[in-house]
Amino acid sequence: MPAVSVKGVSKKYRIFPSGQARIKEVLSFGRRKYGRDFWALEGVDLEVEPGATVGIVGRNGAGKSTLLSIIAGILQPTSGTVEVNGRLVVLSGYGAGFDPEFTGRENVMLNGLILGMERREILERFDDIAALADIGDFMDQPIKTYSSGMRSRLGFAVAANVEPDVLVLDETLAVGDAVYKQIALQKMYELRDSGTTILFVSHSIKMVENFCTEAILLHKGRKLASGETTEILGRYQDLVSSTKIKKYHKKGVKPSPQDHVVVPDEEGEGLEDLVLNTGFNFGRRVTGLRSGTGEVKIRSVELLNERLYPFETVESGSTVTVRVYLEYLEAVKDSELSLTLRNKAGLEIFSASTVQQGTPLKEMEKGEQVIVDFIFEVPLRHGLYSVTAAARAGKEDLSLDQADVATTFEITDPSEGSPFRGIVHLPTQIKVHAPEGERQGRSV
Repeated sequence: MPAVSVKGVSKKYRIFPSGQARIKEVLSFGRRKYGRDFWALEGVDLEVEPGATVGIVGRNGAGKSTLLSIIAGILQPTSGTVEVNGRLVVLSGYGAGFDPEFTGRENVMLNGLILGMERREILERFDDIAALADIGDFMDQPIKTYSSGMRSRLGFAVAANVEPDVLVLDETLAVGDAVYKQIALQKMYELRDSGTTILFVSHSIKMVENFCTEAILLHKGRKLASGETTEILGRYQDLVSSTKIKKYHKKGVKPSPQDHVVVPDEEGEGLEDLVLNTGFNFGRRVTGLRSGTGEVKIRSVELLNERLYPFETVESGSTVTVRVYLEYLEAVKDSELSLTLRNKAGLEIFSASTVQQGTPLKEMEKGEQVIVDFIFEVPLRHGLYSVTAAARAGKEDLSLDQADVATTFEITDPSEGSPFRGIVHLPTQIKVHAPEGERQGRSV
């Protein structure tokens, strides 16, 4: 029996160009139409097995929060059904559900009772809740005096100690400092390992990649894909890239060489791109899934086969080239480019860097461009693999730009020879010897 079953769920809203238009339609008793129907979700199907950790990704307006709200019972679907088996706990990013006039202590007691805990049980766990929230003396102050981060921490601490069967997290760790995020993430790992089913929405793609075992991709209210996390994040990246290209064409943007064009995405973030009419061919551009200080930009990551043609599928044992295009937006000393190959489970299979291989990048001036080729064999078992590229600098190993899941490719079984078991096929020689005594006594 699935922990969560969503069948044909759709959600329709009636939207209007203004408040006046809404009133006009109401006063006409619907005979005159001033608004239009907007489908936040359309025909979404989803089954989540017990113990799974599912990340829900998509651009703003894709329907992620709407889907979670329907699963949580906060919203009613226009059509379709939702079934949740077990104790369900829902937590939004800013501690929704707290009474601002009550203290943190009083809200812990109230929320615990609402979530089905006995008063004795809440008191037994209160110290653990307070320790995880880590808000000190504010526990006995009214919630209205809390920052958004403090409310989020308190809400997460309560939810994490209820021992839910199904936990729904909507941008729970969007606020808070790095230390607390790490503590909360460790608690989430404990819940996951204990068998709790988790549905997780976050704009931190890195967190989704590291934490979730599965993912689904929503776009404009529809489910585009579901499956293994690395594959879905690759699809998400392709979606972001194609959306940006369409915006360029729609706006008629024709940037000149060396011009930067910033097109804000629906999440309010600038998706920076560089379009050149020169021989510096970026190929597949890298957008989204980024982190770093920004002095260097990884503009593109290409996959080339032995004939230096682009590929998406390659045989096990082949030699491949991962070509990385870099641009230096500021002058940088002692920079380094590294490459990491991961399998579909997120396991790091291989890594290399320009420093490690004895080819350090020289001191780069502002505006310089460079192409770095990583050439290696892939004696790996069949499956999907992802490539992460990272530019760093200095002894402090400062991250300048990191493109997670910059590209993905598939390895197939070799056309000649038998498939092998395990992760990697190591070159092996086999020699058969007779025991020394038998060899001496045997006549030839």
